[in-house]
This record gives sequence, structure tokens and C-alpha cells, in this order.
Amino acid sequence: MSRILLLLSAFTAFLMAQPAAAEPEFINPQPLAERIKTPVGPVKLTSPMRVPIITWGGDMVTILANGGAVRTQKGSDMAAAGLDVELVRQDNFDQQLQDYLSGASPYLRCTVGMCNQALDLLDKDPRTRPVIIYQLTWSRGGDTLVAKDGIMKVNQLKGRTLAVQAYGPHVDFMTTLLQQAGLTMSDVNIKWMADLTLSPNSPPEALKDPSIDAAFMIISDAYGITSGRRVGTGENDSIAGARMIISTMFARRIIADVYAVRSDYFEQHRDDVQKFAQVLMHNNAKLQTLMKDLDNPQKLKLLEQSADILLGDKAAQPDIENLFYDAQFVDRHGNIEFLASKDFQHRLDVLNGRVQDAFNDIGLIRTHSPIKAADWNFDQFSE
Repeated sequence: MSRILLLLSAFTAFLMAQPAAAEPEFINPQPLAERIKTPVGPVKLTSPMRVPIITWGGDMVTILANGGAVRTQKGSDMAAAGLDVELVRQDNFDQQLQDYLSGASPYLRCTVGMCNQALDLLDKDPRTRPVIIYQLTWSRGGDTLVAKDGIMKVNQLKGRTLAVQAYGPHVDFMTTLLQQAGLTMSDVNIKWMADLTLSPNSPPEALKDPSIDAAFMIISDAYGITSGRRVGTGENDSIAGARMIISTMFARRIIADVYAVRSDYFEQHRDDVQKFAQVLMHNNAKLQTLMKDLDNPQKLKLLEQSADILLGDKAAQPDIENLFYDAQFVDRHGNIEFLASKDFQHRLDVLNGRVQDAFNDIGLIRTHSPIKAADWNFDQFSE
């Protein structure tokens, strides 16, 4: 999910170290229900409880709530709520799904689109049907569509070939942009990639192929390809004529990052799940205040901790700060709109319906089914 696994500096170093580019390998994605065969097991009620996180700015909320560490720290808000969790970075959604099904963790950390790609798999057993309990963020500039050959608008993609990561966070971004431009999935030729970034089999690398006209990618990859968000010159690993034609900075409220929980765990441990969601909401507010204070030692410490946990490099604090600003954080009011409102045009059930229609059309799923939102009494939630 997660989208920005490493930023531009790491990407540039990776490319410089590579030999001549290999031909990209395209895949034929199977529905996840046909590919993942992990048996469903009971949730392991261990202490600490495993909770997945992904490499995304929104996950700074969870890290802050946990005391700046992967294991709940004494004095943290998570500990004050009586929770003991171990944060596990899992950018590989397949592994998250296997842990979720087996009972190693009752939680999924995903986008709404990713959750819907797994819908047939998750709905096979009533125990594993997902309940969306909290929205962390909307993407705000962290994801983009890069095109070449003079393509300036999404509606110019008719008859063109697009590269996108299979099962990743950009599938619903792609389907939504095409719908908004008056195009159908049959109007474009899709080339599916196994990886998101830093791989010959990722959309940024595929865009170098003359047969690929556009590719969905994370913003850090797009910087280099487009010569710093301009038009690629063909020098310094950029792609001649490549430009960003739209990003989630301008196409907002498409990619929603959420936490989901298994139905059986939600029913049997509702109080703990509610405490978890409440702690996230409270720490979202704390994080916004903290990040506005330029020289606060606590802010600098959190950036270092988050860089270590999410990027594996304590010195990557500027990269983590960029991740923070690529996210539009969702507060109490935003969660009420997303999970409980009947009028909000970007609410959960609207997103589900839109992406399920598209995913059925392209064969990623074979069902239409609602994904339940937690029926919280938000009067019990405070920031």
C-alpha cells in the first residue's frame, strides 16, 4: 500500500546502480480468492497483538500512539487505553491477507480499493468479513499518473496502453480517473505489473518501454522520470516527454487509507477495537499540532522514530516529513462523514460501489457486496 516505500534519493541511487534496463515483465492477475489459499483460523489472542502498518505518512499516527516504537511503550496512549500491540510493517498485501486469514492478526491496513480487491477472498468465511473501523487519510499528492508522447489529459488515453501495479493502491485510482474522463476499461489496454517501485517490473520502469503510453506511480518515482515535475528531458534517468498529467493533489478523495478488522474479532472484542480507533483519532489531532511546531524536540524525535520504522533509516527524516504532507489526515468529523453519513458524496459505501463495478468489469472480483462500517457512537470519541 504502501505507496511511497522510498523517496527520490533512494530511487535515483537504485537506478544508478543498475545495469542496462531489462525488459519489463507483465503479469495476468488472478482474483485473490483464487490465488491465496490460507485456511481461516481463530484470531490468536496474544500479547502483544500484531497490528500491520504500511509505508505511508498516515501511519505516523499509529507510531505516535504507540509511543514511537513498534512495541507499545509505557506512558503511551495505546498503553493508557489498556492495549499492547506490536506494529508490523507489511507493504506486501498478500502477507497481510495471509496473517488476517490465519488469525495471526485480526487487522488489515489497506486502502478501500485494496480491501475490495480481496473482497471475494474475505467474504468466503463470515468470520473474516471486514469491518472498516477507522479512516486515517486521503491521498493528497502522493500518487500520480505520468504519460508521454504528448498526452496531456486523461481523456486522451483512449486506445492507449497503461501500466499499473496489480493488487496495489492505484487500481481504484485508475478506474476512477477513467470513469471521470468518460472512458471505460475497454477503452484502454492495461499492462499489469508485479511491483510498485524500485523494480524492473514496476510501472515507472515499464514507462521506458515504447509500447507503454502512461503509468500510475508514487510521486517520488515521478519526480525523477519527469525531470523534477516538469517534462522529462531524457537525461539523468528521466524519460523524454514524460509529464505528470494528474495526481491526488488535484484528484482528492479517491484513495482512502483505512483500518479494517475481522468480523468475529469485532463482535467478540468490540471494546478493544473501539479503544484502538479512539486512540488513533486522539493521536491524529496530536500529530497535526506537533507537526506545526518547527523546532519541537518531540517532533524531531517522532520523525526519527518514524523514519526508522517505516523506511529503515533514522536519518531519512526529510523523507518522512514529505510522506506526512502527501496525506490529508482525517479527523473525527471526517470519520463521521466517511463511516456514518448518508449524504457525504465520498462516503464508504459510495467508494465501495464505484470500485466494485470497475473491479468486476476487469475480472479482479466476481461479486458485489457491501463492506460494513463500524457502527460507532461517535459521541464517545474525542480528539
